[in-house]
Amino acid sequence: MTSTGSEPPERPEFPAQQPNDPTPPQPGVDDAQPSVPAGQYAWARPQVAMQTVETEPLEYHRLLRGVSNYRWWKPLLLLLLSAVYFGVFTIVVSVAFIPILMMDPAYLDGIMTGEGDVLDTQVPVSVLLSLVSIIVMIPSVILAMLTLGMRPNGRIWSVAGRIRWGLLGRLSLAALLAVVVMNIAGIALEIAMDPASLSETAETSSSGADFSWAAAWTSLIIIVLLVPLQATAEEVVFRGLFMQVLGSWLKSPWFGIIIPSVGFALAHIYDIWGLLSVGALGLVAGWLTWRTGGLEAAIAIHIVNNLIAFGFMTFAVGGETAQVEATGGPGAFIGSIAGYAVFIWLVLRIFRKHGYGRSRIDFVQVPVTLPVPNAAAPAFDAGAPQESQSRG
Repeated sequence: MTSTGSEPPERPEFPAQQPNDPTPPQPGVDDAQPSVPAGQYAWARPQVAMQTVETEPLEYHRLLRGVSNYRWWKPLLLLLLSAVYFGVFTIVVSVAFIPILMMDPAYLDGIMTGEGDVLDTQVPVSVLLSLVSIIVMIPSVILAMLTLGMRPNGRIWSVAGRIRWGLLGRLSLAALLAVVVMNIAGIALEIAMDPASLSETAETSSSGADFSWAAAWTSLIIIVLLVPLQATAEEVVFRGLFMQVLGSWLKSPWFGIIIPSVGFALAHIYDIWGLLSVGALGLVAGWLTWRTGGLEAAIAIHIVNNLIAFGFMTFAVGGETAQVEATGGPGAFIGSIAGYAVFIWLVLRIFRKHGYGRSRIDFVQVPVTLPVPNAAAPAFDAGAPQESQSRG
């Protein structure tokens, strides 16, 4: 499952030294030189230098193997440092929102007592706080990579070292079609399996006495502006950071696809059918990330799916304006599988048609031992007495 296909690998876009050109030893290299055995001349000591070489073509989940001075513990440190930065940003956001939350004491009391909904589109500040709390994961990961010198840090986006905007735009249209199929199929199957669900949903509508149109439109503006960043942040962590950390140790991409998908599903509060749908999204997004060499497909389907889901929630389509556990039954799950199948088919067609790469070659420096000088011919010592030669 780790073949690179026919697409040519991406090469670094920044200037790099040519492969196989030896460079002067870096500071500290002498410390790595082997000890000189007793009785061996100093001039016979092996010299160690750094040589710039190409990596093998690296697929997306293996891209951390191409960073300078890779060590097995660096991905683990990247994970821990990202968590530290995320904790710091979370504290900053929480403190910044305290004055805003004080303006809505009813919502704050509900959160403190556990009786209120964390995210309710009838309370726009809850939407803003929930989305911003997730968005800060993006700078957390980028800052951690910069701190550890993992350049270019754009490798978190794709094998090209950046977001491939043309691909993202094309896949967003494919995602829109897939999510439309998903929702039409899911609603139709839910009604077919349980006709009473249609009348139950109609009883709660956006025309209710407690429904605020001002709050709904305010929440919608926040959703349109911030959901693309929120969905991208989750992909940077679950399909980017986790996949690349696992891939730096384990060559098979399936570890980086399955394990983060399970964690992604468990991070949600849904019932079993909702968790299965989210888990399926994680698997599809993870496999397409590996197959296309970047996060564009995962970001596209996640953004479109969340925009439509939040839009339904904002105007109480389905009867709820808050995020709840119940997200549908087996019909909705089957509908999501149908939509993801359409998305996979469209993504692979678009990817092959436009010839994007799915692997990358980096330049890294490795230590090499230089040849030992000829031991049979010791160096000339100008201070030693020389035998005079005379002609007879």
